[in-house]
Amino acid sequence: MENLTIWKKITLGEAWGVQQLAASLKAHKHMIDPSPWHIMHTPEFSTGHISSEIALIRTTLRALGLEDGVSYADIFAAAEKAGLALCPPELGPRLRLAYDQPYEETLVIAMTPIKDEDNLPSVFTVHHWDWGQGLGACCCGKSDIEDDWHADSEWVFRLK
Repeated sequence: MENLTIWKKITLGEAWGVQQLAASLKAHKHMIDPSPWHIMHTPEFSTGHISSEIALIRTTLRALGLEDGVSYADIFAAAEKAGLALCPPELGPRLRLAYDQPYEETLVIAMTPIKDEDNLPSVFTVHHWDWGQGLGACCCGKSDIEDDWHADSEWVFRLK
């Protein structure tokens, strides 16, 4: 992948805890699906205590050289080869708060999966559909109900 262009920079940390993130999402009238709500309240989800800015890259799987139906491991291997890294879990809720998203768009947050309420490894999504702008999650583990990754799906990675 050539010419990695920074799509957005976002500040994480600032000593915000889960409760403050959740309250801010609700105050902004963002929809929070049950899975991300559960993920935000697991021990694996954490927020930084020191403010730091990260550079985000937005790309499709096709731009990473991948085709329809690739595995999560293949996605991360291609991203690593392109100089991209996983985002901290805090990015999902933070991006939802910071991004005025166009209608009919879904972005998948490239992060280490965290198990949802059904015990399925999942990652955050930010989306804007008929019900408004929201924070969602999608399964990314190896299971019979794993999401089907399409080459044109849009992902957010962190620049190394």
